[in-house]
Amino acid sequence: MRRLALLAAATAVALTGCSGGDPVPAPSPTGLNAGAACELPPGARQTRFGERGADLGGVILDSGKTGIVLAHQNGGDVCQWAPYAGELAAQGYRVLAFDFGGFGVSTAGDADNPQQVAAAAATLRADGATTIVLIGASMGGTAVLAAAPTVTPAPVAVVALSAPSVFGANALDAAPKLTMPVFYAAGEFESSFADSARELHALTPKTTAKELLIVPTDWHGVFLLTPGGPAATETVRAKLAEFLKAHAPA
Repeated sequence: MRRLALLAAATAVALTGCSGGDPVPAPSPTGLNAGAACELPPGARQTRFGERGADLGGVILDSGKTGIVLAHQNGGDVCQWAPYAGELAAQGYRVLAFDFGGFGVSTAGDADNPQQVAAAAATLRADGATTIVLIGASMGGTAVLAAAPTVTPAPVAVVALSAPSVFGANALDAAPKLTMPVFYAAGEFESSFADSARELHALTPKTTAKELLIVPTDWHGVFLLTPGGPAATETVRAKLAEFLKAHAPA
């Protein structure tokens, strides 16, 4: 019960209002805007973009020059990232959280997950970001790792939380190609995800600034960033904050 209460509390953090009078683009094919199932942080702007037939919806927060793409885990959508997206925006980052094709308000096409991440990065650059960070949880973590070597200009940093080695993309093939700083994190007790983090970290070139953080918890993916959670999540939050400050300041 305590864990459920903490997760509920985390969802409420930074969700203090909607986008007010901001212009809203045409509705998605589903008739809904991204994040319609939750309250979004103040100033959230709807965006839609496409890649190989996928019609993707998301929200953009703030207007900083350092942009961060947030890629959700399996079964999730924009709402999964809303609390952390609000925190990043408050720090001055320009943030794009989007729904993968077939999730939330996005319709599926032929674009695979890494191609959708790359399209999100391009959308964030078109919005005004001059540098890009890719952050993904679980399925999204695999996707950002696989996308990173294909994005041009290259992202300045990549973060993978509880990323499987293979899930809708192959991170094992991508890890040896990573040249930018990479932050891997996972819970020691969350099934095989800690083993995947260790394997991917080992495959990442030694010349790359890479970090591996395994914490004593079974909390998974985006929930590793839960504010007010167990000590393990506070450790991940603090270490990730240090990583971003060092390699991708707002």
